[in-house]
Amino acid sequence: MLLRRAATVAVSTVAAVALTAGTANAHFCFTKNAVQQGHEGKAGSQAFVSFHDLAFEFTGLCDEGIQVLADAGGVETWTAINVRTVMAQGSGGKSQGIGYLDFEAIAAAEEAAAAACS
Repeated sequence: MLLRRAATVAVSTVAAVALTAGTANAHFCFTKNAVQQGHEGKAGSQAFVSFHDLAFEFTGLCDEGIQVLADAGGVETWTAINVRTVMAQGSGGKSQGIGYLDFEAIAAAEEAAAAACS
């Protein structure tokens, strides 16, 4: 019960900060069309971290719970998330190849993620 409450608070806090940060949260982006091997290579750099490792750092959830959050966020657990800089969006501010974490969907999935770990 304590672990579940802590995970819920952690996910909610991260989501609230990300949502209120406006453009500051734009750096939680990823390359949508890269293959798993490419994402795993990026995750070894200082600017990228896998969604799994990022979610575990903030929530401490088990692998099954992190998978629930990844599904909700529209990524794979191995997706390399850019945590340092804003990726270029191309002309007009839109890019077909860059995605952004869906923090609202991730926050909505927090109870299901905690339940998957119990």
